Amino acid sequence: MIKKKIKIIGSGPTGSLLALFLAHKNYNVTLIDPLTDYELCLKDKGYAITQSSKKIFEKIDLWKILKFYAQGFNSLSIIDDSLSKDVIIRTNDLKAFNKKEKDIGWVIEHKYLMQTLIDSINECKTIRRVNIDTTEDKNYDFIFAADGRDSSARKNWKIGYLRRFYNQRALSFRARLIGGPKKRAYEIFRHEGPLALLPLENNIYQVIWFASPSETKERIKLSNPKLLEKLSNILPEKITPELIISEISNYSIVQAFAFPKFNNFQNTLVGEAAHSFHPVGGQGLNSCLRDVYELSEMLNNYESANFLYRKFFALRYFLNRSIDILSILLFTDFLIKLFSNKFIIFYPLRFLIFYVLKNFKIVRVNVFSLMTDSIKRIW
Repeated sequence: MIKKKIKIIGSGPTGSLLALFLAHKNYNVTLIDPLTDYELCLKDKGYAITQSSKKIFEKIDLWKILKFYAQGFNSLSIIDDSLSKDVIIRTNDLKAFNKKEKDIGWVIEHKYLMQTLIDSINECKTIRRVNIDTTEDKNYDFIFAADGRDSSARKNWKIGYLRRFYNQRALSFRARLIGGPKKRAYEIFRHEGPLALLPLENNIYQVIWFASPSETKERIKLSNPKLLEKLSNILPEKITPELIISEISNYSIVQAFAFPKFNNFQNTLVGEAAHSFHPVGGQGLNSCLRDVYELSEMLNNYESANFLYRKFFALRYFLNRSIDILSILLFTDFLIKLFSNKFIIFYPLRFLIFYVLKNFKIVRVNVFSLMTDSIKRIW
């Protein structure tokens, strides 16, 4: 049986992973992106990798390479800065099917992830990479757009898109922080926005620091020593910042959700082209990976499927992913509304949440599982 021909617009992490998954199933893939390999690897960013994402990487034998670059963390400290309350998630808080794991999550830098994907794509005979799109859409059975939050394909296809900007921006940089427990990540809730510390190697952390647009603008103007001084005032006890070792980037935060094009079910948005939510909890890349896995599984069943399955392929994909995406979107939005404010009226509920998480393991296990395990089990 002849496999379908597929075009993928965008070769960032989502598009590249989709190309590799489909090539793994012997599809012929054309991957389009104007950026060079060097430009694709330039972004200074760290990704949190969950248990379900690790299993997805294992499906196409990528984890055996990525594990040498991924830095595992075996505990996560969640802190309410205003109430001085905290709870620590450890490996014994993983669900039974993950108990063999030595880490509760991993962090990988963008450059290592992208270089691994690019190397794998270049070795694959069924993926054709193109910098300038001179292809004809009619020559492809499916066109998937994975060209990011500002997707040009989404605009060209005139797909409905609900979007709301948070009154927050994020500073992101790598810094050397000393004094903290080894292999521990932090999610610190503050009235101005969360502060995430993702451990890399040799006391290096990816710092993701949220605040209002005006406050972020002021911080960008500070010298590195002054910025570290400001950071030192809010870090957990015993952690001291020493040095910023990367460029400092900043970006806006968007909550967004795209709908399928009802008169063209062969064109489908994937990853951040289709959805975006607050980065609290580190679900961005992980949700994109689940998009990729769902699409590859659906295409695997396409050849033997009935007419209705084929006719409404994009709608079915949209419905299959909606529960997962909407649950993350609502959950992250709830966290921001509850913790990123100075409203004393919310303090009793916040106190109760931390009390329950700290004292009832079954709650702690299931809440953490919501953020690390796919709703649709993949193994």
